[in-house]
Amino acid sequence: MSVDEMRVLEALEALGRRLRDQILKGEPPALEIPARTLANVVWDPKSKMLRLGPRKLRREFLDMGEAKKFMQTVLMLSLIVRARREGDYPTIRDLYYAGKHTIEYVDEHGRRRREETWDSQRESDSVIQDIEVATGLLREHMGILHDTKGKIVGRLIVRSAGDVIDCSRMGDGAYSIPPNPDSLEILEVDAEYVLVIE
Repeated sequence: MSVDEMRVLEALEALGRRLRDQILKGEPPALEIPARTLANVVWDPKSKMLRLGPRKLRREFLDMGEAKKFMQTVLMLSLIVRARREGDYPTIRDLYYAGKHTIEYVDEHGRRRREETWDSQRESDSVIQDIEVATGLLREHMGILHDTKGKIVGRLIVRSAGDVIDCSRMGDGAYSIPPNPDSLEILEVDAEYVLVIE
């Protein structure tokens, strides 16, 4: 495991340790996650980028309105940590299926209930994004791959795994952005702006 991989694993495990420490102190476990809302977006003039602001949301285990989201976050965190420890590189779809199961329980009125860990992949994707902002790690750094959907076309030359790729000479197509875009080295760019759509 490389130093970078160990740092990623450490950041992920630190989130779990904070929960463990709260429980050992007799405190109700809770997660603080930067709010991913439009009201919490600020312009950073130095980097000329939109960034998340200071607002945070608390996801508490003992709050009935937050208990499911809390469980989903801890479940997803455990799946990601396990994958990192085992050297796996799951897709977001793999993580959705790995965590999807039915929880059976008896409610406060004695009735048997069944509930899914998540109802759709959109829910599990949102939890991954929460873990990204809580740890400051991109999903690519956590070893989570996504289906290649993004394309590049235009006056941009990059190096990928030793190959030089001229994105202005792709014929009728475009260059597919790899699942780990940080591995690309930008050699030359002649653009007034870059438009990114996800």
